[in-house]
Amino acid sequence: MQSNKIQKQHFWILLFIWLVGLPACLPVNRTPYQQKKYYRKTTAAIQNLPILPIVPDTIKAGWAKVNITPTTQAPMAGYGKRMGKRLEGIHDSIYVRAFVFKNHHQKVAFVTMDLLIVPMAVTKALQKQLATLGYSKNQIYLTATHSHSSMGGWARKPAGYLMAGKYSKIIVQHLSQSITEAVQHAEQSAAPAQIGFSALNADKLVNNRLVGEKGGRDTFLRLLKIRKTNGETALLCTYAAHATCLPAAEVAITGDYPGAFVRLLEKQPGINFAAFGAGAVASHSPAAPGTGYEKANNMAEGLASIIRTDFEDIPLAFQFKLRAVSVPLYLRSPHWRFAKNWRFHPALFHLAFGKYPATLTGMRLGNMLWIGTPCDFSGELVPDIEKQLGTGNDKLLITSFNGGYIGYITPDKYYDLRKYETRDMNFFGPYNGAYLSEMITLLLKKL
Repeated sequence: MQSNKIQKQHFWILLFIWLVGLPACLPVNRTPYQQKKYYRKTTAAIQNLPILPIVPDTIKAGWAKVNITPTTQAPMAGYGKRMGKRLEGIHDSIYVRAFVFKNHHQKVAFVTMDLLIVPMAVTKALQKQLATLGYSKNQIYLTATHSHSSMGGWARKPAGYLMAGKYSKIIVQHLSQSITEAVQHAEQSAAPAQIGFSALNADKLVNNRLVGEKGGRDTFLRLLKIRKTNGETALLCTYAAHATCLPAAEVAITGDYPGAFVRLLEKQPGINFAAFGAGAVASHSPAAPGTGYEKANNMAEGLASIIRTDFEDIPLAFQFKLRAVSVPLYLRSPHWRFAKNWRFHPALFHLAFGKYPATLTGMRLGNMLWIGTPCDFSGELVPDIEKQLGTGNDKLLITSFNGGYIGYITPDKYYDLRKYETRDMNFFGPYNGAYLSEMITLLLKKL
């Protein structure tokens, strides 16, 4: 999404104000989040999560993918400049990829898709469909690759149209059915597996696009290496660079650099399956040389070469602890700003974007702790959260786009910057960097 899109939204909302006579704006509420009701509600929801004993049992793993490349006309998603324009071609296929981790006591479906975000309409439909396979909403971990040149048609409301084109119930049904199919096949293929974690430095491939060298970066390519007892091997990777190698002028479907990266991995000897989920991408842009598809391919090759160097040295072990949780994330009233200290009325935000619940999701897989966030979560916040794990053996992986969307979450020191991420796309007011970091830390203790 780009700022010119936001300006068009502002125009239509101001017109609506003029027509119906609603108050145009309210002041920004800068009351510290610890004094707000939403903070107490989320804290209580996390603290009240049942502490269920983890019964050690060997984890089985399975994986599968389903092609979701459109076969008919569909809108593009990712840039407001396109104004919901329809695709004009297919550069490379896009997929839903699913992992199922299970033992005799628990099972969790991990799903990533080659889309801009996990659409809220798809999340709602998916919860109903996966229930038929025995999965509650607490057992579904969602993320996306965040390609800005992928399929749209899955969002309602005016902002949704600008971001992803005209809404199509058929597209939403197709996506939710494809995800369900991928999960079903992944579960059917599950077998005892050894799992290992590695965090590989890929600092040359990511920039801080918000404040440049003045800001921090999350530079690590984090991955799970999974090997079944029959020798089949998969990689599940996360990285913090936005998938924005392709410009808004590109109107062919593509998975951007994550799609090219996964294809390279699956050609590598010893890797049967690969998947990618967007990490803490807020403020982070791809830094490989070139433009367009050249840049996407350079990003993919750069990441793949790092894995080739270290792949065989990643230690593997059978894992015995499996847990998944989901908790509501309560928020300040909408603070969609048009000036430093002034915001649109919350009703107008809901008119433009809709009103959807937000959640935090978590999964423990052995000593690997996954946190799913409903936003573009900033990689600048990750190091301080990692420090809260202490000196133990637990490893942290944070992903964005878990099935809801609350905008960009960046460090609070940037809140008053007149930038796209901190002004136009900061939807719920000040202090959310600290707030989400604190809630994530609390949730990690429950895993």
